[in-house]
Amino acid sequence: MCSPHNFAILLTFDLVFIQMYYTYSVRHTPNPTLRPLPNQIRPQNPGLDAPVRSMYNSIMDLEPHRQEIAKGLMTLESAIERLVSALSHGSFSAQIRDATTDRAAIRQICDAYSTIDYEMEDDVNQSPVCLGVVGVNTDTLKRAQAVNTAKAKFKALCTPLQGIRVRIPVKGESFPTKAVPAIRVILRNIQRSDLNLLAAYRKIPYLGASPATVTYTRANTRAVYRKTVEEIAEMLENLHSPAAIADRELLSNLDRRVTHLAWVKDRYQNIRANVLYARLDPKGRGRVQIAAELPLIYATGRRAEAPEVHFPRADTAEPARTRKSILEPEPFLLSLPVYRYSSS
Repeated sequence: MCSPHNFAILLTFDLVFIQMYYTYSVRHTPNPTLRPLPNQIRPQNPGLDAPVRSMYNSIMDLEPHRQEIAKGLMTLESAIERLVSALSHGSFSAQIRDATTDRAAIRQICDAYSTIDYEMEDDVNQSPVCLGVVGVNTDTLKRAQAVNTAKAKFKALCTPLQGIRVRIPVKGESFPTKAVPAIRVILRNIQRSDLNLLAAYRKIPYLGASPATVTYTRANTRAVYRKTVEEIAEMLENLHSPAAIADRELLSNLDRRVTHLAWVKDRYQNIRANVLYARLDPKGRGRVQIAAELPLIYATGRRAEAPEVHFPRADTAEPARTRKSILEPEPFLLSLPVYRYSSS
């Protein structure tokens, strides 16, 4: 028999052991009725890979737009693939500068229609130009029209997001975030950062009747975009040069009666095709002039003769007519090609 003193020690030890076991069981035994906290749940299908904030510092939900953009881009690429397949497997008459055979011309036309991604050497906001003409059957022409329809729908999805600028984290820069268009954030998330939106939007020019002659003209042009003062200020936020700092000060002191400025961009050469039809088109026209940076496509119908095509010389371009009365002659800002509208 143990003494009263030893019995008290054993009883105390048993109570401590029971308390430790109970504490461990309560804290570590899983309870199927308990749900994990929201921050403990990991999504099975993660969405955007970085939180984005609008210019007003509010979190934006781009997930619904991401799904729409991905679906629209898939539809566009499927339509392009069907058109390229029809051109590749058909027997069509085609004319492309420097192409000696129809097959060589068709290959260049397929490349021009299907190229919507930037190459390593491509400049931003520019897309390849391919001049030429191809006569196809009615089914292939309908596939080209389906491509244009998909392009229009895709552009309608992307254009609103182009004007929304959101901030994303940037590694290795002096500033932790950078303001970029929301559409570029979405394209990066769906692994399509190299998508050339200008090429994706640009429609295939098709003719309403068989052409007799096609004459290309080339002109140097510039684009003028009317921007609000607030939009120009947002463009300056990503620039941190001394000139940009001075421009922000100049913009803040601008007369409040001035609400809009002109952002001027030098564009690539503007190419037009002057088309003389062999017969009147469905609109009753005998000739048309259209933008033609991609090869023209038309249904041959009963006309088997290839049109006479005149390509422009590579080293010549007509100067574009400038509207000097609209803008002041000198730029208003130093870091951006921004002009004030002339008061006269």
